[in-house]
Amino acid sequence: MRVAIIGTGALACLFGARLAAHAQVCLLGSWPQGIAAINKRGICVEADGAVETARVPASSDAGQFAPAAAVLLLVKSWQTERAARMAAAVLAPDGLAVTLQNGLGNLQKLAERVGPERAVAGVTTQGAALLAPGHVRYGGGGDTHLALRERTRGRLQQVAELFETAGFPTLLTGALDGLLWGKLAVSAGINALTALLGIPNGELLARPDASELMLAAARETESVAAALGIELSSEAAERVRAVAESTAGNHSSMLQDMRRGAPTEIEAINCAIAREAARQGVPAPVNDLLCKLVRAARGGENNHDNSQHPA
Repeated sequence: MRVAIIGTGALACLFGARLAAHAQVCLLGSWPQGIAAINKRGICVEADGAVETARVPASSDAGQFAPAAAVLLLVKSWQTERAARMAAAVLAPDGLAVTLQNGLGNLQKLAERVGPERAVAGVTTQGAALLAPGHVRYGGGGDTHLALRERTRGRLQQVAELFETAGFPTLLTGALDGLLWGKLAVSAGINALTALLGIPNGELLARPDASELMLAAARETESVAAALGIELSSEAAERVRAVAESTAGNHSSMLQDMRRGAPTEIEAINCAIAREAARQGVPAPVNDLLCKLVRAARGGENNHDNSQHPA
């Protein structure tokens, strides 16, 4: 199978390295340093004390790799518009484009470019940290879920089987919304707070006020989902507490973005929750506050796409 992965950051490198042993893979992006490093040295993945290197081509020119049977979007949510355009340029007429991104609104942007019949959403708990361009440390993870629709079942099954072969446990589900909003509740509770306070995930549990805000943001997210008729796969407060504990030493992706001066995903997480809450008439004061605080900390962040950050 010919697979184009859009992105050159941590998860894109992880999926690219693992899939390359079982498919024809190319990474597409706009980050010059990442593309150059991958083409020069390959993708280096640290896991369990060992380092493996996979030779995977990388390019900023989608036309060089067209047509691809599958396209994976593994970029930050503020980069989705550009990634969707690239997906449209490389995707085969009968191919599938799969977004495994965080936050809300990514599938809609992708579908606008490739058509709803070729756009699929997924949720992954795989984790990786970018140590240097083309060099990542595997952070572990569980299942990846892909949204099942009858008209794409055959093609989606092929993608799922490829993921499984590469070591990513994958399930097809007709209830992806609950999983997506469940992950969103965790992100809403952890990411902005750790970024604003400059602390690892587990420290939220050690600070009563921070813990209270974390749980409140998660519960608000659950309430918004309920207003939309979406039932989470697990209770939001319990889940966010468990994730903060199990990833206690980790620095959230938003904290990492803030530290290196990169745009954050606040607009697709807390801000998106606050906007949907307003539409549904559901109170979400903590998410609204976190949205505004991160914007303020970033000088009124507008998340314009550019090539200075992993993509």
